[in-house]
Amino acid sequence: MPLTPQERGPLLHTTDLVVALIILAICVVLYYVTTTFEEVSNLLAQNIPPEFFPQLVLIIIAILTLGVPFEHLLHKRRGDNIDSERSDRIKRMPYVTAALLIALVLGIPYLGMLLSMIGVCAVLPLLWGERRLKLIVPFALLFPLAVAYLFNKVLLVFFEPGILGIAL
Repeated sequence: MPLTPQERGPLLHTTDLVVALIILAICVVLYYVTTTFEEVSNLLAQNIPPEFFPQLVLIIIAILTLGVPFEHLLHKRRGDNIDSERSDRIKRMPYVTAALLIALVLGIPYLGMLLSMIGVCAVLPLLWGERRLKLIVPFALLFPLAVAYLFNKVLLVFFEPGILGIAL
């Protein structure tokens, strides 16, 4: 049974609207930054301009962000209150995850993209509590290899091999 307008409350959630506007502003600024990328010579262009993937990701983020101010309506329909958990402090895990990802990104020039992806796919599940190695090991090996194959063979976009990656 659909909720009446009085039960539903306002159409836009104020806090989520502010967050969405901030995210959209960041997307606009970063999209502009991608338009300033240097032109790549035809020898290195690899069939895709350097701004394509960042712009695609930013467009997807912006599209998903448009739904954020309306998310409270879905929660209210299920009987949840979207603000109930927001009063709790943020736990440590997001900060640990961000620090790990930053460290791995900084390691890409040394490890290369493939070894860094394998590292992320191996360490993040362990960090988040997954202990079944029979799931983690195939995921950590097969997913990065599938991504590398897709980019190298299908899209003809080559990853940074890194200092250690060249030896492989």
